[in-house]
Amino acid sequence: MIERIGFIGTGTITEAIVTGLAAQPRGLREIWVSPRNHETAAGLSHEHPLVHVGRDNQDVADRCTVLCLAIRPQIARQVLSELRLGPTHRVLSFVATWNRERLAALMPDVAHIVRLAPLPMVAQAMGPTIVFPADPVAIELFAPLGTAIAVDDEDAFDSLFASTALMGSFFAMLERHAIWLQDKGIAYADARTYLASLFSGLARTAQTRLETFADLSKEFSTPGGLNEQMTADLERAGALDAQHLALDRVFERIKNR
Repeated sequence: MIERIGFIGTGTITEAIVTGLAAQPRGLREIWVSPRNHETAAGLSHEHPLVHVGRDNQDVADRCTVLCLAIRPQIARQVLSELRLGPTHRVLSFVATWNRERLAALMPDVAHIVRLAPLPMVAQAMGPTIVFPADPVAIELFAPLGTAIAVDDEDAFDSLFASTALMGSFFAMLERHAIWLQDKGIAYADARTYLASLFSGLARTAQTRLETFADLSKEFSTPGGLNEQMTADLERAGALDAQHLALDRVFERIKNR
């Protein structure tokens, strides 16, 4: 059972994970966060009694053998070059485009390096987290925060990670739909409530049913009906294929960093 965990980097993802962990600590007695983002760190410490703010990154690393790297790729080299880590550390890295080989080069004494891709929804215990390689500590921490999906190779991790880039476009699509409804005389608040509920229900259907997405699309599209028409129009416009092209570009960016 994990009793103490530390976070290097105190941004949005750290805030979400700490919020989720603190809500159901399951044996966790202490969560240590770095002070770089003072406002977020202080807020977490004030809200959750088990959260403590370290003096600096090294202080957090000295206190915790399970250490989460929640830093931007642009500053990863500088931050890691200043840290003294040893074989007792287990590093869970959220550094988006850094593979294990690149991480290991800057942490040569660390025996366990695991890549993860937690999402903001873990704050509500609703988020999927990709894990590579399969690691019992990472799975113990993140499975209760939604779903922990362990993969066998780094290419699989990067492919799934590329899919996380769909989040922004998903909300952008909902915004376009909400504005369309607003133009038809629907109050934006009502449009937002309706669309959020609609897509939440569809996501729940996908989670609880075992059919392929193609089969569900067919089931939810009456022949000659409105859903069939909408899908056909989007396909003719190339809207669905455009998402594949965008994902390919994201994947290439991940692999080439």
